[in-house]
Amino acid sequence: MYQQILVPLDGSDNAQSALQEAIQISRYFGSTLTLMAVVDQGRVIVASGSIPYDLSGELTKQAQQVLEESKRQVEAAGVIATTVVESGSPKHEIVKYANEHDIELIVMGKSGADAINRLLLGSTTAYVVRNAKERVLVVDSEDPTDQ
Repeated sequence: MYQQILVPLDGSDNAQSALQEAIQISRYFGSTLTLMAVVDQGRVIVASGSIPYDLSGELTKQAQQVLEESKRQVEAAGVIATTVVESGSPKHEIVKYANEHDIELIVMGKSGADAINRLLLGSTTAYVVRNAKERVLVVDSEDPTDQ
């Protein structure tokens, strides 16, 4: 039923719970997981005094570390996974990637690591649910302190 599953990851507890759920689904259906991290271009340049500082290299490195650790977990569970790092607005890149790559299901956390952006701009998860053509499974962290 679900051959290609996309799992957006940002290092949050909710994303980790979504990954665990995606692993279970993929084991049941024999699916391949695509683990995705998006380097948010809106957060790449900050001002340090009057000197702009480009964080893209550091954010890309963090994204790759999240994906590497997640891929190890997936492969330890006997599931095939690929990884991808995109740059741009996370909510737009997730929907775009899913539309362009035959994704049948998106499994993602209820909320991510960036609570400030969620308050100011709206939830990435809410945007994906409203705009993705694919089915979206939203997973909450299992830790009751996160709620």
